[in-house]
Amino acid sequence: MNIKLSQHLPKTHTQKILKKEAKNKDEACLVVLIDDKKNILAESVLADYSTRIEQLIEVSHFNGKAGETVVDYALAGDKKTTKQNPIQLLLVGVGNVDKLNNTVLQKITQTIYSSTQKRVASITVALGDTLEENQFGQFALNLLAATYRFDKYKSEQSTPALTDIYLLADESLQPALEFAESVFAGQSLTRDVANEPGNICFPAYMAEKAQELAATYPDLLTVTVLGEDEMSALGMNCFLAVAQGSTKEGKLVLMEYRGKSNFSADAGKSTTSSAKVSGLKALTDKLPTKAANKKASKKNDDTVQAANDDAPIVLVGKGVTFDSGGISIKPGAAMDEMKFDMGGSASVLGTIKALCEARLPINVVGALACAENMPSGDATRPGDIVKAMNGKSVEILNTDAEGRLVLADTLCYVQRYQPKTIIDVATLTGACVVALGHVRSAVFSNDEDVLFDLENASNLSGDLIWHMPLDDEYQAQIDSPIADMQNIGGKGAGAVTAACFLSRFVEEGQAWAHLDIAGTAWNSGKDKAATGRPVPLFMQYLKNSANMV
Repeated sequence: MNIKLSQHLPKTHTQKILKKEAKNKDEACLVVLIDDKKNILAESVLADYSTRIEQLIEVSHFNGKAGETVVDYALAGDKKTTKQNPIQLLLVGVGNVDKLNNTVLQKITQTIYSSTQKRVASITVALGDTLEENQFGQFALNLLAATYRFDKYKSEQSTPALTDIYLLADESLQPALEFAESVFAGQSLTRDVANEPGNICFPAYMAEKAQELAATYPDLLTVTVLGEDEMSALGMNCFLAVAQGSTKEGKLVLMEYRGKSNFSADAGKSTTSSAKVSGLKALTDKLPTKAANKKASKKNDDTVQAANDDAPIVLVGKGVTFDSGGISIKPGAAMDEMKFDMGGSASVLGTIKALCEARLPINVVGALACAENMPSGDATRPGDIVKAMNGKSVEILNTDAEGRLVLADTLCYVQRYQPKTIIDVATLTGACVVALGHVRSAVFSNDEDVLFDLENASNLSGDLIWHMPLDDEYQAQIDSPIADMQNIGGKGAGAVTAACFLSRFVEEGQAWAHLDIAGTAWNSGKDKAATGRPVPLFMQYLKNSANMV
């Protein structure tokens, strides 16, 4: 889809063209937004059409409710009117202009696209100065998102007629439009990989997608893939406990985006899963540890501060490409939707693509913790005890609480980057869906600054989150009588105890947040599909972070 800013109304056709076949006279459409008081938004740029619009509002009893539409195909009227003003009009209600949040904008943009995509080649949406920069960005992203299609497996595919979108708005909004296009590119990749079935999308597929990105953006991105042999040598036994039941090998994919500087240069030397185990040990040894930073002397404060400025933000995504539940197998109903259980890693992959498109001046590491959770003779049993990379033992009481296991070892590993912040994202708990439904993602954090920055990004992007508790009192629910901890905490506060589990693998002093997107990563039922969240949230957060440096 082509989308551009414009300062001009669409060109009108002559009477002669209007008499040609419908496919010629219906090439373009002017979209006019009307509020619930029947005011014409961007009225100053629509002076030539104002009389026609007002008449259309009156005869159609148009009320301007959000999502309401009426179409004028420019077929009526006397010859003079039709000749002067023959372009199609689509009136779209926006409701109360003081309540134009992301949800309303999404409804409006979906209405615009669905009303035009089959019958016109281009639309011009008259915005004028109606939307502030942030709202404009949300509008543009939602309009692009409405054009997304995933029909590659259908034997019959229809091609939309609509190919060009023009937004009639001020030129100063060009950067906001370009950023929205970058986010859309990443969000579309997220939706693509998450919508793939489990027989296509498994850990090696995710690694291939990451390597394709590295090949596309070689100046910005380096990818390292660790296989099960490498993870075993590193002591990542929680991760391997999930992967061992499947014939598909687990993969830890590390994507290093260098938008500002060459951080941890030694970490990029090995780029494939075929690296020697001994080389990987040397690799992890060369990465600085948190402790080394804490022991820095005062005379090296300037050096340490410079290193901190270049330290990456790390995004860790749960990538369980299909979650059967393992031995603690799930019920059969809607189990097909467990292909979406890699939504966290899909969103990290998409965020890295969006970063490469936007070329933000910031350092970021994306870690995809990819495994398939299957029942077999080799699968982990309830009651098994394994030791994580940090030496802590875990009693696995439920093999369907697997996401926290792959994340635990990954969190241990990525702290060797000395990151400014770690944010993990996962379709982690059904309890989160019970708590928040499908509107907001849950966020847990040990750092008030990170929490504030994420909430600010949430408000600006419209990709909503909600702060959840992480009180120490919840920790007792995951204590085990025979190991350091157990992987479930009972019926109460399931989303909280899952976050508590993850917190035990984050070193003291390390800023960290956990996003549970179980209710927001995909839509269920007849129209099941990935949403691409929280790519907009992450990109706004990273954009803000880059601007603060």
